[in-house]
Amino acid sequence: MTGSVAAATQGLRRLVADSPAMSLLRADLLPVTAAVLGTILDNPPVTMDVAEFLERADDALDQLRDMGVDAPQTAQAYLTGWIGQGLLVRQSGQARLETVRLSSSALDALDFLRRLENPQSTVTSSRLATVTTLLERLARAANPSREDRIADLKAQRDAIDAEIARAEDGRFTVLDDDTARERLAEIVRLAGQIPADFTKVSADLELLNHDLRQQIISSTGTRGDVLDEVFAGVDLIERSDAGRTFTAFHDLLNHAEASAALDESVDEILDRPWARDLPVRDREFLRRLLGVLQDDAEEIRRVMTGLSRSLHRFVETHEYREYRRLAAMVATARAHLTSLTATHRPTASTGYHLPATSLAISTIAAWKLNNPDDSRTVAPVTEVPPGELDLAALREQVRASEIDFDELRRAMAATARQLSVFSLADVLERFPCHQGLASVVGLLVLAEGLRRGPGGCTRSRQTEALSWQTSSETVRAMTVPRYIISMVPPEWSSHVPAF
Repeated sequence: MTGSVAAATQGLRRLVADSPAMSLLRADLLPVTAAVLGTILDNPPVTMDVAEFLERADDALDQLRDMGVDAPQTAQAYLTGWIGQGLLVRQSGQARLETVRLSSSALDALDFLRRLENPQSTVTSSRLATVTTLLERLARAANPSREDRIADLKAQRDAIDAEIARAEDGRFTVLDDDTARERLAEIVRLAGQIPADFTKVSADLELLNHDLRQQIISSTGTRGDVLDEVFAGVDLIERSDAGRTFTAFHDLLNHAEASAALDESVDEILDRPWARDLPVRDREFLRRLLGVLQDDAEEIRRVMTGLSRSLHRFVETHEYREYRRLAAMVATARAHLTSLTATHRPTASTGYHLPATSLAISTIAAWKLNNPDDSRTVAPVTEVPPGELDLAALREQVRASEIDFDELRRAMAATARQLSVFSLADVLERFPCHQGLASVVGLLVLAEGLRRGPGGCTRSRQTEALSWQTSSETVRAMTVPRYIISMVPPEWSSHVPAF
């Protein structure tokens, strides 16, 4: 007994940790999530375009915020979170549009909440009658005896004849209102589970497709049983338990006489006086039941067809071989890693430093909302009249932003008049630069231009030091190639610079 309790505890722990249904039930925003998803996608369960879902979710969240409910994120952020939690399933729909639907776990959680909100008696005559009828039908259908089958059919015929005779004499009994309402509620409950079953069938089919692909990849030898059946043209998706069950239901649902009988029965029941007390949600559900079931059935049929074609294409194009090769490489790498664990610890230092990303990562709580008032001008804007142009001040501004090449040319021309041959150090010795490093760079540019021109300057292999004074009166120096200058253009000597 102790072992059973321990095993059950471990299983429940995994269920609580991994089940999306449990993540919804223990979520802080359980009322918000259940209300939004239940109203949009579970009335009855539908598949909806992502754009339409986001529009409806935005409206729903606005209504909740108007009531004072704390729903800080956008509909897009909630959608991403719900998909990540396994509450919603996103897939490609028609015309390459993305659609979302509730997962089977989300449907289970919402059904549990609905039963808590609207508890029903578990002991009803209608439920007992349903179980009894199903058991009787199963016993008759599973009985291999021909004599028993004939006797049972004759008994049914006699009962029908007796019922016809009583009806002809006017001695039949009409179901009382209370019992009729009770049975109708049981019918609504059972019918409400069918769309959720469609979602579970779709999930089972996708899981089956994944398992079949896994078996094909992991099968030993050149061919496996699953691979041989697919090559032989066998539709494994269609022949699976879920596929056979759904196909039978799909054929019954699309039977013209059965569909017409279902519609007529719904219309007749809803017209009865005792059905007027049925909630509006249940009345709408019954009126749309046939259309919803047919739409969901066609969606499952498209899923089955798509998975079957994809599986056959996976085999016929030999795409599985590439996956087999990749699986073999992964297995080989794992084997090598296993052998290395005997001599190399996983925590041993590799000597490699992995630089971290420079992207600043922070939580949402660290974000600050932008307040437009912070950038709004508080003081009044005053108009300032234009002033007089100060040429000296303008020249200083230009000198501060650009190299004053005119001043440097005049300095080099003045040095050329004093010395027949000179270098840049000779220029700075006689005319200290006013722009610091910028003046030194300007002299180098002018000297390089003279060297590339028609004579007058050569660059020797020797070097010299050029120094300047910064704005903080600190002396800096740099070593540059020595330029020997013997001639400068005549137009440079128009004025001697007043340094």
